[in-house]
Amino acid sequence: MTSDTAAIPPRNDKPRILFVDDDPLALEGLSRSVHREFRADLAEGPEAGLAKLKNDGPYSVVVSDMRMPVMDGAEFLSRVRALAPDSIRVMLTGYADSEAAMRAVNEGRIFRFLNKPVTAEDLALTLRACVAQYDLMRREKELLEKTLAGTIRVLSEVLHLANPVAFNKGARICQYVRHIAGKLCLSDTWQYEIAAMLSELGCLTLTPDLLEAIHAGEPLTPEHEKRYSQHPQIAHDLLARIPRLEQIADMILQQQEVPTDIPRSLSPDAESVRRGAQMLRVSLAFDRLLSTGSERHEALLALGRNPVDYDTQMVAALGNFRLSRGPTELRTIDVRDLRTGMILNQPLRSTTGALLAAKGHEVSPALLKAVHNFVENGTVSGSVLVTVGTGETWVSKAAAR
Repeated sequence: MTSDTAAIPPRNDKPRILFVDDDPLALEGLSRSVHREFRADLAEGPEAGLAKLKNDGPYSVVVSDMRMPVMDGAEFLSRVRALAPDSIRVMLTGYADSEAAMRAVNEGRIFRFLNKPVTAEDLALTLRACVAQYDLMRREKELLEKTLAGTIRVLSEVLHLANPVAFNKGARICQYVRHIAGKLCLSDTWQYEIAAMLSELGCLTLTPDLLEAIHAGEPLTPEHEKRYSQHPQIAHDLLARIPRLEQIADMILQQQEVPTDIPRSLSPDAESVRRGAQMLRVSLAFDRLLSTGSERHEALLALGRNPVDYDTQMVAALGNFRLSRGPTELRTIDVRDLRTGMILNQPLRSTTGALLAAKGHEVSPALLKAVHNFVENGTVSGSVLVTVGTGETWVSKAAAR
């Protein structure tokens, strides 16, 4: 093996580039000039390029010719930005057109322009810079998602301990939203999950008895209805102050809004907010029906009969939702035997009647710690009905008590 051959990375390790042009000869020339360093896919025309992105993506870089039929490069790269926002976009043009170039920058957020004919050296230098930018953005995004999501989970647990009635729905809503996002093949699901976990943040301002009445589906007075309807605005105002949470704050603010027709000019960020808000709306309604005694299929039928209020695709996505656990069974256990991951099948209350966690809540580490503390000081005792995995070892230990 020569040193020159050894320097070529394996094919699967090469950065993926998508070249889009209506001239097949130009595409072949671009591919030949970079094949040793990059994995090049070719699309003859903008429509074929969009299909490649949907079916074969993701790509580190998308390089498009400016002058093409059906849609020009500026419009194509604008659609690429909406469809694959992480891909770095490059415009290849063979004529001077300042207006088209300005439109491409404004609509498609172009990273580089290249004039035709472009040399193999200039093309390779540009692609290396694009790949470096893509890798940097992906690392920063991954760090942000993991750090922010972890921080929000801790915050959610702390807030749950401060007001369990307000936050006992967070884990369930998050499961519904995660399932819907997966069924619809959405990207950036972390922001939807954070919105779900914090969707009830504004309820901290409500009294426990009002929250318990809401959870039980009891009729509310006009005054209580007004107070409850304000909780999305309160949560929005709190979260909007935190950098990078502005879109999440908007999702929570719009969680009660009825779906409307989507304007064609809606920006990717605005569409993401709209989609997240509607996932919250569907998930919260689904959870409310389950909490007030409806079976899963009954809840789905009720939502499906109201397509004006609830997005039909999202309701359909919940059709095969199941809690992420193996075989389960109902058991009545001593509160001292509670374990993380168990699902409460009845409200968990203190000896004074205060609600610690509602029916359907999954026992978290924070809740378990709180229960142990309450048991030690005598404010929690007795048994509770839970859903557990049939093979868990705690069952035999509990039976031996």
